[in-house]
Amino acid sequence: MLPIIISTLDDPKERDFMAQLYEENERLLFATALKYASSSHDAEEIVQDSLIRLMRKISTLQSLERYTLASYLVSTVRNTAINYMQKQSREHQRNAVYEEEGAEVASSPLSVDELMVIAENRQKLLAAWRELSQTDRTLLEGRYFLGLSDKELAEQLDCKSTSIRMKLTRARRRAMELAVAKEVECR
Repeated sequence: MLPIIISTLDDPKERDFMAQLYEENERLLFATALKYASSSHDAEEIVQDSLIRLMRKISTLQSLERYTLASYLVSTVRNTAINYMQKQSREHQRNAVYEEEGAEVASSPLSVDELMVIAENRQKLLAAWRELSQTDRTLLEGRYFLGLSDKELAEQLDCKSTSIRMKLTRARRRAMELAVAKEVECR
């Protein structure tokens, strides 16, 4: 179902472009959002917020090639999801303070401690992600967010498709080592 927000665009060409972009990439947008969201409702919120951001960049989107566009969409949804979840975490922290003071708050299916652990883990992974090389990020995003094959990844990285499996193994290892290092730093 096409989001109503797209119909708010004044230019019919831009509206058609965004509608087509959404229809072609709906599954990718939601799959990316669900990796960060705790519910389908949160994923819908994240996708809506992402579409608003993307609508501000229509001219940029129209100039991108297919694979670059998919990466741009995934990055936008991922960043929107991270911002959304950080906002949710801050709200849960505020609610915990109110709860301690005796104020009534809406109950969450997760405890505040569990939400804090989730938020901390996301922050560690995000920090580790920022320290990965562009090649490692491209490999991991391509395989796990976009579902690209070895051949498609090899084309993007200008290397042999037979070397992609080892490159992915090394990229995963580096990401895990960075995340563990971030965890040790926090202690």
